[in-house]
Amino acid sequence: MHRHLKDIQPAGTSYEMGLKRVLLSSRESGCSITQIAVIELKAGEKSAQHIHPDLQDAFYILDGEIDITIDGEVNHCQAEDFVFVEHLKSYELHAITDVRMLAMGCVIESQRTKLYPILFEPNLRTMVWGGKRLTEWKKLPLQENIGESWEVSTHELLPSVIANGTWAGYELREVIAKMPEAILGKAVAKKYDNQLPLLVKFIDTKSDLSVQVHPDDTMAMREHKDRGKTEMWYVVDAEKDAYIYAGFKEELSAEEYAKRVADGSIMEALAKHEIRTGDVFYIPAGRVHAIGKGVMLVEVQQSSDRTYRIYDYGRMGLDGKPRELHTDLAAKALDFQVYKAYKNSYTDHIDRANPCLDTEHFSVRVVSITQPIHRNMVSYDSFVIQTCTKGACTVRIRSTQDEITLQEGQSCLIPAAIADYDIIPVSQEVKLLESYINNSNPSTFRRLISQFFHMSDV
Repeated sequence: MHRHLKDIQPAGTSYEMGLKRVLLSSRESGCSITQIAVIELKAGEKSAQHIHPDLQDAFYILDGEIDITIDGEVNHCQAEDFVFVEHLKSYELHAITDVRMLAMGCVIESQRTKLYPILFEPNLRTMVWGGKRLTEWKKLPLQENIGESWEVSTHELLPSVIANGTWAGYELREVIAKMPEAILGKAVAKKYDNQLPLLVKFIDTKSDLSVQVHPDDTMAMREHKDRGKTEMWYVVDAEKDAYIYAGFKEELSAEEYAKRVADGSIMEALAKHEIRTGDVFYIPAGRVHAIGKGVMLVEVQQSSDRTYRIYDYGRMGLDGKPRELHTDLAAKALDFQVYKAYKNSYTDHIDRANPCLDTEHFSVRVVSITQPIHRNMVSYDSFVIQTCTKGACTVRIRSTQDEITLQEGQSCLIPAAIADYDIIPVSQEVKLLESYINNSNPSTFRRLISQFFHMSDV
């Protein structure tokens, strides 16, 4: 094979800037070389972060000056400099002047199939207040009293089992243990001791849930050697006049709380909210709450099942015995303060990922699309969980071209190392809930805390 550079037509690059002339393609190489190309960049052009789970890149600078930042370290390069980028290293390109460089890619075959968008087997939980709508919606064999579907979980109570690809049949927590940084993200793996910090579930209520509260991390560790539980709700569907309780509408002392629990009037002190599809409620640890009947929602939460039940209408469990209450522990956990508002406000633009929640524990966006959308989440250094609440779509990874179809009522986990992907609608309209840990800026929570109306005076 013999080619001259000027005879090769320029094409766009995967960096979404500059042009490339491909000297040798993967189809022609017959080996692990994916591409050899000459890339031309204009002064000032800057790429988004890239990371490849199964590919190593190399750059030889022909002309000009460029900064190549690898895992945060800036390498200032000029003519005749060579830079090698190992797989699982994040990198950015920033052209200081007009630049020409030779770019080469090589696949690590043993890594190729190990990271991909992960789907899961059904993971249902029987609850006294559950119905059969979740099994109907998910097109599963009908079951009664199904209150929860644990979509993405490494919690020992109900761990997720992988349904697709190389790791089909393995528990998610087993696979994370093999490659925690690649799946969770380096910052997440370090902060959470190589553990998945989130749990995402669907909830369906045939009857009212108990009034309850969750402890924060400090109390949960002191009392149970466990994590606390902060959560959020996104309403998928609600029957007419459906409602939830979140927070107090009148300020109580610990003594007044105990009296109301004892005489059954605690419900009168709770803030009651009528709801509709798309409503979002943030439930930080310490906030009293309950979901009414006729509601289906997504719950994004810390990976914990630590719940203090305050009031349960005198209801019996599925075993015919009274359900345990935890009123004393709840009193220690409760935030008795009354806030101005409890529902979170966000704008649901079409064909965008709309921020609706950004907290120290997790960030959530509502993705509403009618056409393909590109999501480059590499800078967050986090796994991403996509939960489909309406329609169906294809999730396609840009670096590997691996893809899955995500149906309504399903969730997938996208490993941090490949969190640069396209979401392509299969149905006319698609709605997803996107959950992740925001490591892009440590001050994110402080900057965005004002979005929570109940904290507007902080």
